[in-house]
Amino acid sequence: MLRLILDLDPTDPAFGLALDEALLESALRGTDALRFWVNKRCVIVGRSQSVSSEVDLPHLRELRIPVLRRISGGGTVYHYPGNLNVSLYLSCGRELGDVSQAYETLGEAIATALSQHAIAAHHDGNIIQVGGKKIAGAAQARRGASLLYHMSILIRPSKLPIDGLLLAMRPSYATRHVPSHPLPVRSLHEISSGVTVTSVVERISERMSAVLGKRLQQGDYTKRELERSKRLRDEKYGRDEWNLLR
Repeated sequence: MLRLILDLDPTDPAFGLALDEALLESALRGTDALRFWVNKRCVIVGRSQSVSSEVDLPHLRELRIPVLRRISGGGTVYHYPGNLNVSLYLSCGRELGDVSQAYETLGEAIATALSQHAIAAHHDGNIIQVGGKKIAGAAQARRGASLLYHMSILIRPSKLPIDGLLLAMRPSYATRHVPSHPLPVRSLHEISSGVTVTSVVERISERMSAVLGKRLQQGDYTKRELERSKRLRDEKYGRDEWNLLR
């Protein structure tokens, strides 16, 4: 069984990331879930990245856009209400193979789901592209046999120019830490105006269920997950000691 969680009202980014970790912990205890969620404006760096190398922190503070650090690897991303985040939590993630194999299986599943909207999407590693432009990117975190796979899909274009927020979009970008790999981006609405969040959620849910061989059952967060997420927000994701670690 795959618990389906729909949390589509823009949420506090620190709480959104805390829920990702709390649900991964639930997967460690044997509870699989598929979650669709939306963040308020924020920039999220990969676990091992340097904030000073990735973002113009003074500019972001002027815009009141927080910078947070996630538990998965990969590059820096800008989240805003035009993004749809998809998180998958599996107790036996090793069944999908290694990191590359998991990207292959799950990326193909999501690209296939998007193709049902007459979008010629194809996956390449941890990204999904249309016409050479990125529409989605994924990252992973593993604990024991358990897996967190999450992907951010661009549904609507950003009102802010991303190159003004992410240093990796600038020619002078350089870092001694884990780098970001910027690509030109495009939103689904710019490709097909008929795409809706509801239709994307339905197609991806159906495809994930089929690929994983797990029956979907709509549910919600447990009391334990919510309490754990509040602690993680207050003690980790809401604090500079974690977010500005590097």
